[in-house]
Amino acid sequence: MFKKIRYWLEFFFVSLFARIIPLAPLHLLHGLASVLGWLVYHLDRRSRLVALANLEAAFGDQYTLKERERIARRSVQAFGRSFLELFWSPRLNRQNIHRFVRFADEKRFEAMLSTKQEQPVIGITVHFGNFEWGSALFGFRGYDGYILMQRFKNDRLTALFQAFREVSGQKSVTQEQSMIRFFKALKRGIPVGILIDLTLKMSDPGLILRAFGLSMRTTMMHTVLQERTKQRILPFITVADANGYTVHILDFIEFSPSASREQIAQTCWDRFEPFIRQHPEQWLWGYKHWRYRPPIDGERYPFYANRSELFDAEFNKKLTATTTPRPDKK
Repeated sequence: MFKKIRYWLEFFFVSLFARIIPLAPLHLLHGLASVLGWLVYHLDRRSRLVALANLEAAFGDQYTLKERERIARRSVQAFGRSFLELFWSPRLNRQNIHRFVRFADEKRFEAMLSTKQEQPVIGITVHFGNFEWGSALFGFRGYDGYILMQRFKNDRLTALFQAFREVSGQKSVTQEQSMIRFFKALKRGIPVGILIDLTLKMSDPGLILRAFGLSMRTTMMHTVLQERTKQRILPFITVADANGYTVHILDFIEFSPSASREQIAQTCWDRFEPFIRQHPEQWLWGYKHWRYRPPIDGERYPFYANRSELFDAEFNKKLTATTTPRPDKK
């Protein structure tokens, strides 16, 4: 009973918030995000410690403690800005979208648009900059498709956030049977989009890749879709700048039939890590990216990383696969 009341109250206040935010000027929201992000960073001790530990594990002594604190604080502020901008999304349309977000290479997008149905792509990105508006730009410009989103425990909020993400013409899909739905969409010539930096528990299907030299267990959905459909993977990233955001469409990734899912996942991740290294304040450092500590070289991992027999078994299996030479084909 208490949970039902709490869920109703959550829905009421978020719905009220969703009506108020689009009425505010965007520059006011940016100032609000900066202030609220500063407060959240200093008040949420647990998330702050996670962010600082992640930065130390990823960069070692490249940054001083003061510099890590600055990056972690700006990361919270950047996330707060993108969160408020998502609520402001109903004010976006095909005529004004270019004022807030644009493609770095317009010709590359036009070439991709011309082959949309013949070669639908598996779009991938990470929680960087305003990835929400980066995805929306494709939809507003006619390259609409299916995008993956997580379902909220309070399901009334799921429909609310779906509406925000679909103002551009994209169709948001929750994780239930999403693999089958995305597979069918690609077969019908409809592109799909996935965030690939969500880490998973051992109870969820996933795979291990190397991020900043550390083992990270992430989604495998894009690798399975590529393996089964042979469609190209399109990495893109949305970088904040003085004029709003710029979407960088990176080179298409194609794989041979013999490529393993681990190889596909690692190649995809390697396209994004240089951007995160260059603009670390735009990635989500307060998230537990490294949940598991491997059986070897575990001293670099953040304090929250735990040992797991299941993870160890998966890690050792991957290690064996990469160190065992393949027999020569005759």
